[in-house]
Amino acid sequence: MDRNSSITPTPEEIIIIVRELRNDMLRNDQRLQEIMAYLEQLPNSFTTGVTPRHGNKAGWLPEPIVPCWTPSDTNGNIADVQIRQNILEIPASQDNPDDTLSRLRATWFGQVYRSHFKRFPPIRWLALMLWRTIYPLYIRHIATRLAGGATKRWLPLITLTEFATRKPTLTYKLADAAVVESPAPMVSPACEQDYLESPHPQYKFPEIIIASIPDATIYGGTNLVLVDDQVLCHDLYDFERDYTSEELHGRALIDSKSRQIRWLLHDRAPEPIPVAATFVDACAPNYAHWLTEVLPRIALFCAEDRFLDIPIVVNHGLHKNIMESLILVAGAGREIITLPIGRGLTVHELYITSATGYVPFERRERKLSGHSHGTFHPYAFEFIRARLLAVAQQTVFENYPQLVVLRRNSSVRKLTSAPQIEQLLVEAGYSVVEPDKLSFLQQVKLFAHAKVVVASSGAALANIIFSPPTTEIWIFISKHPDTSYWYWQNMAAASNKVVRYILGEAVGGVSRSIHDDFFILPDEVLQTLSRRSAT
Repeated sequence: MDRNSSITPTPEEIIIIVRELRNDMLRNDQRLQEIMAYLEQLPNSFTTGVTPRHGNKAGWLPEPIVPCWTPSDTNGNIADVQIRQNILEIPASQDNPDDTLSRLRATWFGQVYRSHFKRFPPIRWLALMLWRTIYPLYIRHIATRLAGGATKRWLPLITLTEFATRKPTLTYKLADAAVVESPAPMVSPACEQDYLESPHPQYKFPEIIIASIPDATIYGGTNLVLVDDQVLCHDLYDFERDYTSEELHGRALIDSKSRQIRWLLHDRAPEPIPVAATFVDACAPNYAHWLTEVLPRIALFCAEDRFLDIPIVVNHGLHKNIMESLILVAGAGREIITLPIGRGLTVHELYITSATGYVPFERRERKLSGHSHGTFHPYAFEFIRARLLAVAQQTVFENYPQLVVLRRNSSVRKLTSAPQIEQLLVEAGYSVVEPDKLSFLQQVKLFAHAKVVVASSGAALANIIFSPPTTEIWIFISKHPDTSYWYWQNMAAASNKVVRYILGEAVGGVSRSIHDDFFILPDEVLQTLSRRSAT
């Protein structure tokens, strides 16, 4: 083709382009005027001595002053003695107690970065980019020359289904494959509806099985399993698109094109045990990943009478609410083994429950399309909801609110106008709740009782799987092309609900990351909720 040749648009196409540009300019101008009008109506916080929130890019915002709702059932947590009753803790490795990233964070440089620089998005983005680029080069060209043969070897990555097909494997089917309809969620303002690009109108989730794997080795901090000089993974991994937590933390190096892995965790003396079921996962410490990807697998496995006496293996050091949920679904009599990062277990007969839900840790290659926003099996959500609601209903719900605003206490993805939004919604009859101050069972009861839930995107929203189908779910979330908007929608669709988004603009200009702070007009939130309740 002649490089000097060009395609000349028709007059009709030029008119369409100009009209779209004009509409965009008018819409943005209108939004700017609304924000300026709101700022002019604020109290004179610049001169009244209000202390700015630490790290808040919109420094004029005051600390939240709205009191939070607290439950009357203060005995929400399971007693510590019950949690510790049947737990065997594998001791940490003395040679290599943590993964590479954890050791780097513990250095003087790592502490200075986390204390002073991590909160700045450009610096955080640069640090992650350098780590993801330089560390693999170090492993490939330096560490492998200094280390032993184990680190130098590339091992093939193979899915659980592929392994069961190639080698006779005893399997038990728990649920058939399921098709989940996942329509586009409603967006406010309505003019931004087209900003959400659907990855699919529906998705198919594979069947759920339990497989018995002989003579396998598992490690703390990963759901990948070593067996027969291969590394087993679940069927939903797409390594060309999915960047794993194991890679970020220096526990593995993956060649996504050849589907091979260099295993960087090496326990010189792994503990031998005769039989166990593994539920160790790199993302298990995150509440949302645990609740939607790990806990349903545990619940389904422990519900099978044939596996009544099989110990289960989980991550060491999990939050007390996660441990509470584990006891509730596994039962107080189940033997539990906690495995720290870097320690290995060689299991003569290992049981693996296939994925019941999966969302990638991060995107590996943004140039590719078709990234997963997360998928979930409806049967797994239905099972765990019924199991935990049966426990919750044994206690009272006497003062649990029906109109709920979740307060998110986090240093990233902050909604800078949250205090003002909370004030307006409390005046409209809502109750502000800090879910991280509740026990696990109290969170189950809160979401099971709520008629409307309003919240910023965050891990606590995974509790929507316990809400009834009639619950209205409103999510504050920023505009960014890399945001997986169908994550919450797919979670809701798999539990027979829908979500509604209220989009906000990134604070400080053009957004560099999906983790940037963002701003939403408080009056716009109140008007959106009022219009919806009136229909």
